[in-house]
Amino acid sequence: MFGPTEDRSLTQRDDDAGRGQRSLPALVWVALGAVVGLIDFWGSRYNLNPDGISYVEMASHAVVRGPAGLINGYWSPGYPALIAPVLWLVPRGWVTVIPALHVVNLLILFLAMVMFVGLLRVRSRTPDANSTPPGAGLSRYTLAFGIAAFAVIAVQCIGLALLTPDLGVMLVVLVTVRLCLQLERSTGSWRTAVGLGLVLGLGYWMKAILLPLNVLLVLGLFVLPPRTDRARAKVIVAAIVFVLAALPLITLVSAKVGHMSMGEVGRLNYAWEVDGVTPFVGWVGDSANAFGTPVHPPRVLQAAPQTLEFAMPIRATYPLWFDPSYWYAGLRPRIEFAGQWRVLKRGLHDLASLLQVEWAVVAGLLALWLASARRPGATDRSNVPVVIALWSIAAALVYALVHVEPRYLAGFVAAGVVAAWSGLARRTPRRAMRVVLPAVMVALLVSLVRDLQQNTGGFQPTYRPDYLVEAEQLHRIGVARGDHVAMVGDAFEAYAAFGAETPITAQVMDSTGFWQLTPVARSELQRKLAATGVRALLANNVTSEMGAEGWRIFSRSDSSNLGVLILRP
Repeated sequence: MFGPTEDRSLTQRDDDAGRGQRSLPALVWVALGAVVGLIDFWGSRYNLNPDGISYVEMASHAVVRGPAGLINGYWSPGYPALIAPVLWLVPRGWVTVIPALHVVNLLILFLAMVMFVGLLRVRSRTPDANSTPPGAGLSRYTLAFGIAAFAVIAVQCIGLALLTPDLGVMLVVLVTVRLCLQLERSTGSWRTAVGLGLVLGLGYWMKAILLPLNVLLVLGLFVLPPRTDRARAKVIVAAIVFVLAALPLITLVSAKVGHMSMGEVGRLNYAWEVDGVTPFVGWVGDSANAFGTPVHPPRVLQAAPQTLEFAMPIRATYPLWFDPSYWYAGLRPRIEFAGQWRVLKRGLHDLASLLQVEWAVVAGLLALWLASARRPGATDRSNVPVVIALWSIAAALVYALVHVEPRYLAGFVAAGVVAAWSGLARRTPRRAMRVVLPAVMVALLVSLVRDLQQNTGGFQPTYRPDYLVEAEQLHRIGVARGDHVAMVGDAFEAYAAFGAETPITAQVMDSTGFWQLTPVARSELQRKLAATGVRALLANNVTSEMGAEGWRIFSRSDSSNLGVLILRP
């Protein structure tokens, strides 16, 4: 056992060893973070996703109709509100608008990176009564580790390819963490409490799941309060402001769906994932009425193959996914324990997979811990890192009850890293840090490069995605903007219809059944579709033999194709 003198001597030698470790200039790490973001942006600047189309069209409605266009029973209004100015400012045409929308995500990414690195620095520089001065220990490695770790988390969990609020949620979560920490560091902590409440409310406006998750955070701060005077009173102030900030959206969403609701996304996802209700594409009920009776079902044009029509009352590229709460009105989910256990097991497996995806970050934190020693007297008595860690774990478990995707949890992974760094920053580097830190950085960068190489976008300046090329081809063969089209099979990725601004108002749900019809039966179904006002029928991967029935086939860069059949009224 070391006595106090020997202990201090060991600490000094290890700290001197850490100081001997040369690191790259700060500008290099900042440039690395910027380059990673720009590469991901450039390669995915034309990417679309089904959720993104709904958000973009909500923003379009807001530009035309005002803020009322942002209220949807399923999708939250925060992200459409952020991108609406782009649709208003950028000249019309998806060839310029889509990359401009991705620029918004890029800016959010940079803001979140600054916030994340700032949080690590705050925790590194928080002096304790018995600690060595701020700046000692692992704080000199904060910028390098922070930028590399954030880039890995952001690119691997979310990336810039999706037009979704997930990067915004990540930023809001990090701002929330900053304000929680600031409660016990700021002389104006009453103002900080008000700011915390506003940000908690903003989180709900960004994504509905943050309402219950933020309630859990407030409860955690009340049970384990920050180390400040009248801490619980300040937490109560934050809670009151949170409620006041959330109430307007609760009121608007409730009026939209016709009953008290904080948003239908949780209820519908539970029905889809746990109860096994047909997901995403409208609900026509079930024979036993086990989950209620549909109030607004899509109209069934033909039972086999099932063909649905949904031109009214929602106007969007794909109305069934623009507002699922309308098409699933009347659905009553049930708590099904066998189904819940099945989904929970799958969710826990997905969480384990997420840890595997983030192996470089997890292994890096563990390696830094092992390559450092506890600094005598350096204790952090703050409860906030513990609350943040528990909040992150709770968020993961809540998602595991229904559905887990890495992008949903990116902000909480980053918050968990901040909590872990709070413990690391109280430690002193050993001599092994000279080897461990470069190894950690190499692991992070290797993991990052691997994911950047999997980017699905085009890097050439003249690149145009297939969906924009197909949109031009649709216009060339006589399908005009505003014409209704129908889809054979999956319509979620019918991006050509979005690019051509031709709403999908009908769908043959069973593509296999459609192609197995006789030519006469197919012609009869096509006549029914044309009678609803459908101008053209779209299908993926149409065989060349169908050219005899009038199908036009447009090849894609990935060897698939889009088939188009002009229908005669």
